Amino acid sequence: MAFDLYPADLEKIDLLPETDLADLAIDLDLIPEERIDRKQLLLEMLPRLLSLAGAEGLPFSKWDLEDLEALPEAHRSALAAVMGWPSDPKSMVKAGEKVFKVYRKTRTRSQIPLTLPLLLPTLARFAAEPREADPSLT
Repeated sequence: MAFDLYPADLEKIDLLPETDLADLAIDLDLIPEERIDRKQLLLEMLPRLLSLAGAEGLPFSKWDLEDLEALPEAHRSALAAVMGWPSDPKSMVKAGEKVFKVYRKTRTRSQIPLTLPLLLPTLARFAAEPREADPSLT
């Protein structure tokens, strides 16, 4: 089963300047095409962002608490499970703040902490919905 983007997902990605979107793709080891197809690029970035979340967690700050609380419980739980974290929003922020500190020290130009709040609902839904395995990530 393929993951489908909702119109709201596309509206959010349309808010990002193309240079920020390209920088985010590069942070995730993707090289965007000269002419960016936002939908296709987002679909390519989601598995990589989820894989990164599983490997090192996501950089959350106290400002992300409301965004985490707004997620459906099943989506938040699925995202937390990928990272091995408790699924309550306060615990996720606490763990994510540690990751955020690493980003501030070692990845100062990374777009991931800046765009994560925008992509969080889509990423959490991606973590929760069943889909076919992506062979490019193995």
